[in-house]
Amino acid sequence: MSNFINISILGASGYVGSEMTKLCLNHPNIKIQSLSANETAGQHISKAIPGLRKNIDLTFKKIDEIDFNNIDFIFSCLPHAELQANFKNIPEHIKLIDLSADFRLNDPKDYNKWYDFNHSNPDKLNQFVYGLTEFNRSAIKSAQYIANPGCYPTSILMPLIPLLKNNIIDGKDIIIDSKSGFSGAGKARKTENIFAEVNENIKSYGIGDHRHIAEINQELSKFNNEAIEVFFSANLIPVNRGILSNIYLNIDADKQNEIYRCLEDTFTDEEFVSILPLNEVPATREVVGSNRNSIGVKRGYKNNLLCIVSVIDNLLKGAAGQAMQNFNLMNDLNEGIGLTNNANIL
Repeated sequence: MSNFINISILGASGYVGSEMTKLCLNHPNIKIQSLSANETAGQHISKAIPGLRKNIDLTFKKIDEIDFNNIDFIFSCLPHAELQANFKNIPEHIKLIDLSADFRLNDPKDYNKWYDFNHSNPDKLNQFVYGLTEFNRSAIKSAQYIANPGCYPTSILMPLIPLLKNNIIDGKDIIIDSKSGFSGAGKARKTENIFAEVNENIKSYGIGDHRHIAEINQELSKFNNEAIEVFFSANLIPVNRGILSNIYLNIDADKQNEIYRCLEDTFTDEEFVSILPLNEVPATREVVGSNRNSIGVKRGYKNNLLCIVSVIDNLLKGAAGQAMQNFNLMNDLNEGIGLTNNANIL
């Protein structure tokens, strides 16, 4: 291997793939060797990402046209179901981070239930490490394959895991209401995501049956004696990017300070996580364009109810930024390389 780590980005023309490309171009240890895309195969990268015209001279290829022999590492930003179907094309020497849901769930039956496909490589599921960076560093460092968390789950798991891990909450009756910019729905031309439909409009979807529920329940249950089943609702709001998750907890009246101290202690040394002063809550504009997660804790007039507000940029901390954190760990690099000064606004 040369001084550079040779990278291929699959699905590079979408929102997440474009963001991943920008981060890789800013990383001093990365050399992008190839980019894949389906609809734009054969076209120069500037067709999908005009701002990179002078930064990189590569043409999109289909996956089966890429020579993986000179590749050390793959970022897969393919849509759900595509990597698992094409995994046979990936040589065994390559390290890989998957930013889709294809290897996040432990039970292959869950893919049929939540994602409407039968998994082609169920034997590979246990080879993927779940890449929630702040809670899984040691496993990530030694992993060959990483399943990058979903954007909604990232915003939700970050504050809830330490509370369950320290037995401060019991995991019952957790209600989560999340709002996301329309880039979270992907770049496919769906009627419900075009400008005329999302502008001046707020739309709820996946109320109680959103596919990210499986991932949230799975990961939270690892820190609880009983299986956790949250109630989760997603909302599409008329902004480009950003996620705000309101997490509602039934608690004892004296638990607010304990919850706050736990979050503060957990993340005090974390570069990319901020805990606001008690009873202050964050807004998405504080994190959009960054790899940061900002968290606030607020109780209103009812002593037994508390709201945790968690905000991230869905394309960075919820996708490409977290993938770059994991890449750095997997390659014994400083975790923040290529991330500390990024402001990749669409």
